[in-house]
Amino acid sequence: MRWARKCAVFTALLVGTVAISAACWFKQEEVEFSFDNRTEFLLCYYPSPEDAVAAPCLQELKAQATTVWVPGCGSGPGVERNRITVILTVKEDGRQIYNRIEECRGWQDSDGTFVIEQQGDDFVVTDSLSDAIPSP
Repeated sequence: MRWARKCAVFTALLVGTVAISAACWFKQEEVEFSFDNRTEFLLCYYPSPEDAVAAPCLQELKAQATTVWVPGCGSGPGVERNRITVILTVKEDGRQIYNRIEECRGWQDSDGTFVIEQQGDDFVVTDSLSDAIPSP
């Protein structure tokens, strides 16, 4: 009976260790993006250049509103180095106003905030990343 109890404890520890390891291995990383659209235009958010070209505007950023999207970075070891794309267009004419690719960790560390403003016919998108504003 003593051997059976030790075997049961060992098995429970082994199963627990495997479960915790699997959970860490397959941990899903995400980024929370907050888009503050201060313009009078409906904008579109795309997670890839292919989507921006081929897909309809499924992720809309309403005018004069803040919209939050939470894209996944992937799962498994090294997921923080996966690259995440943010493309913004004007829904009305498809004009691209922002395009940036950064590693998941960079977006997470930046707090993922975007402020979109209009100056005349131009749009100015300011992100919370530490370097200069990218051009579209």
